[in-house]
Amino acid sequence: MLLASLFALALAAQAAAPASAPPAAGPPPAASPATLPWADGFDMTSKISGRTYRIYVTRPPGPAPKGGYPVIYVLDGDANFATASSQVVLRAVTGGPRALVVGIGYPDANAAMVLRNRDLTPSAPTEAMRKAGAPPGPAESFGGADAFHGFMMQELRPRIAAAYPVNAADQTLMGYSLGGLFALHVLFNHPEAYRTFVAGSPSIWWNDREVLAGEGRLAAAVKSGKVAPRILITSDAWEQDPTSPDIPASGPGRAIALAAIKTARMVDNARELAARLEALPGARGYEVRYALFADETHVSGMPAATSRGVTFAEMP
Repeated sequence: MLLASLFALALAAQAAAPASAPPAAGPPPAASPATLPWADGFDMTSKISGRTYRIYVTRPPGPAPKGGYPVIYVLDGDANFATASSQVVLRAVTGGPRALVVGIGYPDANAAMVLRNRDLTPSAPTEAMRKAGAPPGPAESFGGADAFHGFMMQELRPRIAAAYPVNAADQTLMGYSLGGLFALHVLFNHPEAYRTFVAGSPSIWWNDREVLAGEGRLAAAVKSGKVAPRILITSDAWEQDPTSPDIPASGPGRAIALAAIKTARMVDNARELAARLEALPGARGYEVRYALFADETHVSGMPAATSRGVTFAEMP
């Protein structure tokens, strides 16, 4: 309603303004698709998930590290790959570590927000969750996390290892929002799959926090010394703050938004999980960190989490 009113006012003002001739338009500049330095891309069709993915790869300048490149796998690559790529390249050219960045996206980036719902969620939303405002779509549009994990482990990672010298013992999985949910799902069920897990603003609320059902398995494996993953979990302060600029200042939309942030508990869920994992007695190498980004929303916090995730992944 508010947007419609503002649009109407803008039209009225435009109609009342004196007419003026638009500036003469010259020929458009010659253009070609933009590219990132040291980055390549290719499409890959998975026999496991049945989907085609756009794979982005950055190999920073300079020789490969002894023992091969650590690899940082970045989910929602259409949105997050550029940030991670730039961070890795900048660190490499200033004398820092050199890692390989692999982003996973889709050939049709415009459809990514719908396609990711299946690849990044462990289950379809329940009826209660749909009533609470779950993403729309049929049940088959969700719940493909295990197939997506299979694609990454059995198809994508072998292809990357065949094309580049990689360090198989130093691999990172990085995701944000539903991607953070996916990272936790893999961490709880396959903690040996990666050395480092970065769960940025994870959607722990999905289906009444069902992902946490796997936390006990991870805890047992950590306590026994079977696994010692490195874990970074982040949140954005405005995700659970009534003063967030993403929440309407008044009207019915404000009440809906306030109820949503109270139910989702984005900051509390992430912070509490990080505290529980940090308290576990683990073997050498086990590490858990938590970061809260001030004055960031669920949207603006994405590059912050990606940048911090790269730094954490590249720590020795």
